Amino acid sequence: MFKTIRMSFMAGSVILASGMASTAQAEEVYMIRGFLNVFSDGMNQMTKQLRAKGIRARAISNGAWQDVANDIIRRSKQKKVSYPIVIAGHSLGGVEAPRFANALGKAGVPVELVIGLDPGFPQPPAFNKGAKRVVNYKIPSGKNYRRGAGFKGSIRTIDVSKYGTDHVGIDKNKSVQSLVIREIRKAVKK
Repeated sequence: MFKTIRMSFMAGSVILASGMASTAQAEEVYMIRGFLNVFSDGMNQMTKQLRAKGIRARAISNGAWQDVANDIIRRSKQKKVSYPIVIAGHSLGGVEAPRFANALGKAGVPVELVIGLDPGFPQPPAFNKGAKRVVNYKIPSGKNYRRGAGFKGSIRTIDVSKYGTDHVGIDKNKSVQSLVIREIRKAVKK
C-alpha cells in the first residue's frame, strides 16, 4: 500500500511539475551592476526588494548582458520567455541597458521598461528598438539617453539632485530606490 501511495504521489508530482513547466512565469527583471560590480550594491539591494514582492528579478554583472540576451532570444523562439521584460542598469550597466534592449528588439523580443541610474561614463548608445518606455534617473552632469532610428518608445529623464546623491550613491539612495521599485512594479503590474 505504501508503494502505491508513493507512486501515486510521484505521478501527481510529475503532473504538477509538467504543468508548471508549460506555464510561463511572470516577468523577467534584470538589474545590471556597474563597472567591476564594486559600486553597485544598490542593484543587489533592489533585486532583493523586488523578490520580496514576488517579482522575478536577477542582478547581473556588467558585461553579462549579451549572454542573457542570447538566452532570452533562444527561449523566445521556444515561446518560453516570461513577459514583461524590464532592464535596469547603474553606471556602466546603464550604458549596457540600451544595448541589451536593442539586441532583444532586433530579435523581435519586446522590452517593457528600461531604467538607467546615471548611465556613464561613455555616452550610452541610442535606443533603436525593443524598449517601450525608458526612464533615466541621473545627476545633473550625467549622460542622457537618446532616440535612434526605429525607436518608437518614450524617454523620460529625472534629475535626482534633490535626493542628495551622486553617481556612486544613486543606486543605494533609498529615495531613488523607491522610485525605481515603483516604476518596475508598475511595469510588471505587481
